[in-house]
Amino acid sequence: MKFSEVLSWSGFRAWISGPDRHAVAREAVRRAGAALPAGERLVDCHVVESGEGVPTPPDRLRPVVFPQAEAATDRWLLRADKAERVLDRMNPVNAAVDAFDHRGRAGARALTGDWGSAAGQLTCALRPRDERHAVSVLVLGDRGLHVIHVRKSPDGRSVVPGAQYGWGVPLGRVALFRKRNDVKHGTHEIGFNDGSRVSVFFPVAGWGTLSEALAGLGSAAGPGGEQAGHGVDGGESDSGG
Repeated sequence: MKFSEVLSWSGFRAWISGPDRHAVAREAVRRAGAALPAGERLVDCHVVESGEGVPTPPDRLRPVVFPQAEAATDRWLLRADKAERVLDRMNPVNAAVDAFDHRGRAGARALTGDWGSAAGQLTCALRPRDERHAVSVLVLGDRGLHVIHVRKSPDGRSVVPGAQYGWGVPLGRVALFRKRNDVKHGTHEIGFNDGSRVSVFFPVAGWGTLSEALAGLGSAAGPGGEQAGHGVDGGESDSGG
């Protein structure tokens, strides 16, 4: 958003309300398929983030995405974005909602496996060094599960041309997918055939079809040979998470 637009009342209201996360997510999902490996067919996808309590990987393991975006970033907008996040945390309603959402965090084991495991590599892919410039999209293809990074505008309020492949495994390596609403609504756990598991978070509504499709992969034997349960907890689909 240009500074002149912020000076208008409607522009100021749009700025103070923050980015339209749903609009950003819709556009990111639309662009993500362009970066799939050749021959891979898109089945479903959704914007994804690292889950609650998942540790931050060392910088040396975090990918660099869209380095050219740094030069185009306006420092004033970055300061404004930081102030916006501070105000959001100070909002008593947001604080109450966060406290309710985090009610199960203490009992959750958000990451099992080292950084070289499938879950560890997924975690690294979801935490690029400069997260301001990218939206991460979890993409289910007909052959594999992938993370695609889609470039954000300097102010973070829109998506601009640019998609970069971040990570992927063959579908046969996915052994478990289940909801973890006891941690936070929109949180899911993904397990792999090397025994590693990690929590991921879908920040906007519309993840129900992807959740159901990934849960279907859980019919394969999970780590250690146990049968991986369907991750939709009795077939429930998301109703707006």
